[in-house]
Amino acid sequence: MPELPEVEGYKVYIDNTSLHKRITAFECRDVRLLKASLADFEKHLINQELTETQRIGKYLFIKTSGQKILVIHFGMTGRPNYYKEKEDRPKFGHIVLTFENGFHFAFENKRKFGWWDLTDSIVDYKVARNLGDDARDLTLEDFKASLRKRKTFIKAVVMDQSVAAGVGNWMADDILYQSKIHPEQKVQDLSEKDIETIFKAMRHVIEVAIENDAHHPDFPEEFLIHNRKEGATCFHTGTEIQKIKVGGRSTYFSPGWQILK
Repeated sequence: MPELPEVEGYKVYIDNTSLHKRITAFECRDVRLLKASLADFEKHLINQELTETQRIGKYLFIKTSGQKILVIHFGMTGRPNYYKEKEDRPKFGHIVLTFENGFHFAFENKRKFGWWDLTDSIVDYKVARNLGDDARDLTLEDFKASLRKRKTFIKAVVMDQSVAAGVGNWMADDILYQSKIHPEQKVQDLSEKDIETIFKAMRHVIEVAIENDAHHPDFPEEFLIHNRKEGATCFHTGTEIQKIKVGGRSTYFSPGWQILK
């Protein structure tokens, strides 16, 4: 599933291809992918331009020259595709914008878990969905404040989108691996230093992933993602990676490196 680093890459891609061009047509092969009516999308996008993007976690907000803001969630397999010739339309490009310059912007969505919506306000949309600050913009003080209210496993909290929007499953595992914190460590048992270490690791994982276009093979060798499977070898200790369930999510950790206090 696209997480914060992938969506940041999509943001940059759209910034470099699809802004400030008048939209002349809107097509959707499956209206179930639209959270507003087809008529509303046509009304608020056709003859308008995409003007500015803002990402909050896994959500991408695209301001327009009109009254509405386009909201894109990429689901499991969503991705943008900017192309010119009609025959180059991607097979799973279920939503397509056509621009005045003759180019097209397709929303590829093979498994159809991604969707589009329209909103009047990013702030209101964020509040309505209990979406916290983007994990890349989150301050240490706000992170600490969010953790003070929790009495559960740290893995569940790190993945909570109201705490740090954009952190997904593999990222949470790597953040805790690099922090030497067991995923089932209770938040109330963490020291101030532990929390600061987790925050620093979160920033590091995010920036490394963005810098490498979310291409895992290019990540530093000490990242868990390279060995994130049951029975694999821990980079630091040589012990076997274990798999457990935390908050209903598959979780990988090194019992020789991440000691439960």
